Amino acid sequence: MVSSRFKAILPSPTVSLNNKFAELRENGENAISFGVGEPDATTPEDVIDFAMKKAKEGKTHYTASLGIKELREKIAEKYQGMTGIDVGAGNVIVTPAKFAINMAVQATIEPGDNVLIQDPSFVSYPEIVKIAGGSPRYFASREDGSPDIESLKEQIDGRTRMIMINSPSNPHGWVASDEDMKGITDVASDNNLYIASDEIYEKIIYEGKHISPLSYPGMRERTFVINGFSKSHAMTGWRLGYLISPPEFTNHIDSFQQQTLTCAPSVSQYAALKAIDNTTFPENMRINFQRRRDKLHSILSKSGKIEIKKPAGTFYAFPRLKNGMTGDEFSDKLLDKEKVLVTPGSGFGPSGVNRVRLSFSLSDKDLEEGAKRIVEFLG
Repeated sequence: MVSSRFKAILPSPTVSLNNKFAELRENGENAISFGVGEPDATTPEDVIDFAMKKAKEGKTHYTASLGIKELREKIAEKYQGMTGIDVGAGNVIVTPAKFAINMAVQATIEPGDNVLIQDPSFVSYPEIVKIAGGSPRYFASREDGSPDIESLKEQIDGRTRMIMINSPSNPHGWVASDEDMKGITDVASDNNLYIASDEIYEKIIYEGKHISPLSYPGMRERTFVINGFSKSHAMTGWRLGYLISPPEFTNHIDSFQQQTLTCAPSVSQYAALKAIDNTTFPENMRINFQRRRDKLHSILSKSGKIEIKKPAGTFYAFPRLKNGMTGDEFSDKLLDKEKVLVTPGSGFGPSGVNRVRLSFSLSDKDLEEGAKRIVEFLG
C-alpha cells in the first residue's frame, strides 16, 4: 500500500499540461508552448567538450560525496566575492538543485513543523515541505512581487522553522531589493528561523541586482543557499547544482547525501567546473531574454483583458487575467482553441488563481505568433 505521505504529494501542474501539449505536437498540430521552465539554448560547446574530455580520461566513477574539490572551491570563491563572507569549500555540497532544497528542509524541520513560503512561488516548494513531514504556509506579496513583511510575521508560531525565498522569483520575476532582503533577514534573526534561499536565476536579471541573504550580519549560521547551472548555462539535463550549508548542518547533510545519491554525477561535475568560469554565455542569454521579454510585453499589452508587467528577472511573466476566467479555465481553453500552452497560476500559490505563467524561453517566431494568438483569444 502506498504511504499516506506519498499519496499527499501533488503532481506538478507544469508536467501535466506539457503532456497534453506533447500529444498535440505528436498529432501534427502547430502548437506553441510558453510553459517551458528551462532555457531554449544548448549547453555551451566548451562545457560539453570539457566534460567529454574528462569522461574519456576516466572521470566516470564515484566522486567524494560532497563533490569534487576543485568545483567546491570555485563555488566558495564565487560566494565570497559576492557576499564578502568566507563560506568555506567544506560547507559546499554539490548536488542537484531541487535535491538541495529537499536536504535543506529535511535537515531543519521535524514532523509537524511549518515552513513559510512566499505567495506566489515555485510549485515544488510546498510539496517538498510535505515530503519532509512539515506544513507549508504562504505569506503574502505586494503587487510588485516584494514580500509583505507584516504578513510574514503573522504566519510565525512556535512550530515555524524556516522561511523559503526565491530571488529572482519564479513565477513573478521579482528581484529582491536591499530593503526586501533586510526585512526578511531581520525576521529570521528575531525569531531564530533559518532561510532557504533559492538563487537559481541569479544570472537572469534585467533591473536591480542579485542579493543573497548571506550578505547580512549573522546570516551565515542560518542560511541555506541553493544554486546551480541549469538556468545560467542551459544545463537542466546535467542535473547539477549545489547547496551552501550553515556549518552546523554540513556533516549531517553529507551523511544524508551518502545514503541517498552517494554523490552527484561525476561527468556533470566536471561540466560545471568549466561552466562556472564561462561568464559570456549567461550574459548573452540574459540579453536575449530581455529582448523577448520586451516583445512579449509589447504584444500582450495591446489587450485590455490581460494585465502584464515586465519582470525584473527570470524568463517568466506572470500576468493577471481580466476576462473573468481563472488561470485554469483560461489555460485549458487556450490550449484547445489556439493550441497555445501557458501554465495556470494556481499551482504557484493562492494569489495565482486568476493568473498564468508565461515562459519567454522560446524562439522569437513562436513567441510572436503565440502572443498574437493569446490576444486574439482574449478578443
